[in-house]
Amino acid sequence: MKPVAKPSLALPLPAETLAQIAQMIRTIRFGAIQITIHDSRVVQIEKVEKIRLPAEADRSFGSRKQKTALANRTTGGLNPPMVP
Repeated sequence: MKPVAKPSLALPLPAETLAQIAQMIRTIRFGAIQITIHDSRVVQIEKVEKIRLPAEADRSFGSRKQKTALANRTTGGLNPPMVP
């Protein structure tokens, strides 16, 4: 069996690939950038961006009584009331 050559640790990336990765890093605020490699070559770059909502968005749902009523409605009333 023929030995498999180990890839060089200093493989240069094409300038276009580096530019695309740098652009993604510059434009993401929260999230992840995933780089997929096959045979020591970058074949895919994915960007998953998350949007953080302000704390006020949580309060817009309603009062504690409304939240408890919804929880009871969706679970058949099996949940105890929410404690402050």
